[in-house]
Amino acid sequence: MHRYFVQLAYRGTHYRGWQRQSGDTVTVQGTIEAALARVQGQSGKGPAAGDPPKVVGCGRTDAGVHASDYYLHFDVEAPLRDNWLFIMNKLLPDDIVLYRVWPVAPGAHVRYDATGRTYDYYFHTRADPFLAPVSSYLELGEFDTWAMEMALRMLTGPHDFRAFCLTPDRHNTTTCELREASFHREGEGRYRFRFVADRFLRGMIRILVYQLLRVGQGELSPDELADALASGERISVGQAPPQGLFLSRVEGLAPG
Repeated sequence: MHRYFVQLAYRGTHYRGWQRQSGDTVTVQGTIEAALARVQGQSGKGPAAGDPPKVVGCGRTDAGVHASDYYLHFDVEAPLRDNWLFIMNKLLPDDIVLYRVWPVAPGAHVRYDATGRTYDYYFHTRADPFLAPVSSYLELGEFDTWAMEMALRMLTGPHDFRAFCLTPDRHNTTTCELREASFHREGEGRYRFRFVADRFLRGMIRILVYQLLRVGQGELSPDELADALASGERISVGQAPPQGLFLSRVEGLAPG
């Protein structure tokens, strides 16, 4: 078998997340696998009929979440044709684009070989129809950026993020090393949070953003956020909307 890595990007607006689901649910993984089955079937180098190729992703994104830097791998019985990338992009919808493909060792794995991930969360406070699909419109008043930055500094380093996970009991460990947690102004009424870590938990970024915005609006103090981090107890139930979230970098997978 020949294993290949693929670098790609997708806008998750019209998908129920990355992972394939049963029935007619439209997902990014399912859409790519359907195109891959067609291409490999046409080339005569794919799996037997009734056994379509499966792809493995570097992580799971929820419904409505995007990825500007994503990786997958798959196995085929014979080397890919020279124009494989061109044909795949012709078959895929415009909101999924494959950038490059390359052969790797049989044991290479996009999930386990990744050494770090970066997520960016974009939001805007002035309604804008052009930003709406890829940034969350939040009707916020004035917010205290200094308080949010204080809270962000408390989050960096290795910590148990149990209090900021939707399903903590489903993880073997809820400890992550958050290498960067920062806040940026992108323009008039446009903002971005950035988080860089070795790994992330389910719902972690959207929960963190929700609580950080509460800090910015004076509903929660930086110390209260730090107390939740230390105790592992959720402060309140809430997540930021999905459309502002991007998986924007995966480290350790791109060819040298």
